[in-house]
Amino acid sequence: MLYLCWRIVLPFLPALCWAFALALIGDPIYRWLIRRRLPRNLAALGIIILTVIVVIGPAVALAGALAKEASDVVNRLASDAGAKNLREAVEGNSILGPIFRWLDSRYDLLAETRQLARSAAGWASSTVSSVLTGSIWLLSQVATTLFVLFYFLRDGETMLTTLRSVVPLSTGKTDVLFTRIAQMIRVSLGGKLVVAAIQGSLGGLMFAWLGLPAPIFWGCVMAVLSVFPVIGAFVVWVPAATIFALEGDWRHAAILTAWGVLIIHPVDNLLGPVLVGSTLRMHTLLTFFSVIGGLAAFGASGVVLGPVTVAVVSGLVELFDRSHSAEPAQEADSPPRSRS
Repeated sequence: MLYLCWRIVLPFLPALCWAFALALIGDPIYRWLIRRRLPRNLAALGIIILTVIVVIGPAVALAGALAKEASDVVNRLASDAGAKNLREAVEGNSILGPIFRWLDSRYDLLAETRQLARSAAGWASSTVSSVLTGSIWLLSQVATTLFVLFYFLRDGETMLTTLRSVVPLSTGKTDVLFTRIAQMIRVSLGGKLVVAAIQGSLGGLMFAWLGLPAPIFWGCVMAVLSVFPVIGAFVVWVPAATIFALEGDWRHAAILTAWGVLIIHPVDNLLGPVLVGSTLRMHTLLTFFSVIGGLAAFGASGVVLGPVTVAVVSGLVELFDRSHSAEPAQEADSPPRSRS
């Protein structure tokens, strides 16, 4: 029966995961509305409306502009003219020219570039078509997310009470575990996504100001890359600055490099502690695998399930370590047994 329940829930797993994450992020606002004596139904409905205005509305508008620019970028990459222009610029450089000619004598770099561009074009076109054909599925997931979010907010305390009675841990240990999960979700989604959105917006604005093509597309790419640990927006703006330098446009190359180093990169270091705080400190390696591995294992749901899984495991290890270290102390404090 548990397996059949899992099969029933599986099609709605992304909606459940995102509703769970949004409920954790919106819980402080929901509690604030409750303290203002607003009924629970109206408070939950207010969070739903706020989610539509802040998250879903801008996402829909951004998706439309992104689809247009993505097709332009793919066409530019797939065209032979773009590859030839880049080759001429590299060959004309005094430093990279000899290296490029040496590599080109052993490998047909132009043909490889064309093949890579065509593969990217085919992947992008198939992805866009799958998104368009799956629009009904996407709408159903969004509707399910909002529907489940309403009940997660309104009946969240009852659900947590029931879950506490099922978890085979003491009340104190269960609270520690639940707190760690909530902190991990707020760190991985609330803090990381805001910082990534700011970094992508700053990069896209600079691309638009410098006259680079598809600033919205590349801004979104920088935002997505900024979510992942170790990887960042520099993967996009460093090649763009390099192309400016190869073309001899040192002014724009210097402006883009300075903007990336002095403005885009420090955003994570400045806003990260403010938005996330020091409540949860996790090793970069664990954060990396929780996000990347979660996406690889669960798809879109992995953005939530990956960090939650790592948070549960690290929380259980921490609880075990506490109980293990407390046992010797209890033994040392116990009174000596009397000899008879």
